[in-house]
Amino acid sequence: MGKRRLSKQQLRNIKHKQQTQLVQSPEGTILLDGVVIAHFGKRIQVEDSEGKTILCKYRQNIGDIVAGDKVLWQQEPNHSEGIIYQVLPRTNILKRPSKLSKKTKSMAANIDQLVIMLAVEPAPIEHYIDRYLVAAHHMNIHPVIVINKIDLLNRSDNKAQIADITHLYQTLGYEVYHLSAITHDKFDKLKSMLSGKTSIFVGQSGVGKSETLNALLGQIMAKTGDISAHNKRGKHTTTTACLYHLDTHTHIIDSPGIREFGIWHLTEEDIFNGFKEFHLSGQTCQFRNCAHLKDTKGCVIDQALKEGKITPQRFINYHRLIQEITSS
Repeated sequence: MGKRRLSKQQLRNIKHKQQTQLVQSPEGTILLDGVVIAHFGKRIQVEDSEGKTILCKYRQNIGDIVAGDKVLWQQEPNHSEGIIYQVLPRTNILKRPSKLSKKTKSMAANIDQLVIMLAVEPAPIEHYIDRYLVAAHHMNIHPVIVINKIDLLNRSDNKAQIADITHLYQTLGYEVYHLSAITHDKFDKLKSMLSGKTSIFVGQSGVGKSETLNALLGQIMAKTGDISAHNKRGKHTTTTACLYHLDTHTHIIDSPGIREFGIWHLTEEDIFNGFKEFHLSGQTCQFRNCAHLKDTKGCVIDQALKEGKITPQRFINYHRLIQEITSS
C-alpha cells in the first residue's frame, strides 16, 4: 500500500492526541499527573491530584522544570520518592534574562496574572512599571498593578505621584488596586482579583511583597521550608520560584529572583508592542524602521505625543527600555 499524505488538520489532531494521551514509563506503569511546587537542589517537589506532595528525581533530558509546570511522574517502588518523566506543554513560561551571560533562566510556568507590586514607600520607579507591562504582554500574561502601604499615603511626600500613576494606568485600561498588607485594608478586593487564577508577584525591593504574601497565605509559606529541612535535599534558593495555594483554585507563585528582571532578550518590536497606546487605530509611521524620537516630522508616535494621546513619561520610559536592549 502506498504512503498517504496527511492534511495539516490531521497532523494537528495526531499531535494533540499524542500530547493528551496517557504516557507509560519504561516499566509499563501508567504515569500520574502532578504540578511542580518548587525545586529543591536536585529534587523537585510535586503535588499529586489529591494534594499530597512528594520529592521527585527527574530524567536529565527533559529540560528545565519550574514551579507551575504540569508533569507526568511515577512513584518509586519504595514510595519514598518519585521520578518525573515528562513536562506537559506550557501555556507560557516566565524567564529571567542575564545581561552578562546573554542567557535566560526559566522561573515559572502556566501563569495567568503578573501582579506588579508598587508601594507608597519606597517611591515607585516608574520605568519599572512599563518594563513589567512589556514583559507581561510578550508572555501573554494578564498584568495587574497593586500599590501597597496606602496606610502611609496621607503623610507621604509622593502622594501626587501615586495619584498620577493610578490615573495614568487606569486610563490605559489596566487594573490598579490600593491596599495595605499591614492593616489589611482593601484585602478583599485583592483576594477577589486573585481568585481562580495562578498569579506571580513582582516588584522592586521594599514594596512589601513578602508581607503581602504572608498576609494572604499565613503559615502556609513556612510549610515548604520545613519540608526542605526535613528531607535535607537542599534549601529553596532565593532565585527559585515556589507555588502556594490560597484555595483549591487560587495559586500564587513566589519568586524573589525576578523582582528586577531584565528585558535584554526582547526586540525593539516587542518593546513597542508592549505600549498599548502606541497602537493608534492601526496607524503606522510613514518611515520604515522609525525610531519614534521626539520632534521626528511625520512620526505618528511623535504626533500622538503632541496631541496628548501619549504621556511624556510613557514616551521617556519607552526610549529608556529601547536604549537598554540596544546597548546591552
